[in-house]
Amino acid sequence: MKSKKLLRIVVPLLILAVIGGIYLFKQDQQARKAAAQLQLAGDAAFVLEETTFDLAAYQAHQLPLILDFGAEDCVPCQQMRPALEAAHEDTLGRAVIKFFDVWKRPELGAGYPLRVVPTQVFFLGDGSPWVPGEQLAQSGLNFSLYEHRDSGEHALTVHEGILDEEDFRLILADMGMRHD
Repeated sequence: MKSKKLLRIVVPLLILAVIGGIYLFKQDQQARKAAAQLQLAGDAAFVLEETTFDLAAYQAHQLPLILDFGAEDCVPCQQMRPALEAAHEDTLGRAVIKFFDVWKRPELGAGYPLRVVPTQVFFLGDGSPWVPGEQLAQSGLNFSLYEHRDSGEHALTVHEGILDEEDFRLILADMGMRHD
């Protein structure tokens, strides 16, 4: 009889202890992830807006890379800015996204086929130019693929115009961005 009473008390306490432990474990994981993202946000390598250009440094992280060439005073760039910032924040440590104001510093876009702003250029984590997969080819997003004149080898993939948050998600998924 005493053992039944004891079990009625101990079993619910054990259940509460397990539930509490799981809750604390999840909270700790979320806190660690938030701290890691804050640390990355403070790391110069993961700052969105750049005033210099160092492709090798961006590619050294071996993460998918999006270079956005735009301007603060460009209306389409201003329209895209919230999606660009959201993509940057959502992918810290899993992708590198950079913004360059080529109206203030035209030299930052030197060597890239910039006909309009915003224009995005894409590289895979291994540094090679990204080629959109079949799903993206059917998504309605238009990409320009550039080749080296002498070898015919793929040189760049470029998108001209505005991308929204979903476009960034689709592109980064196609680029092989890891999910945490």
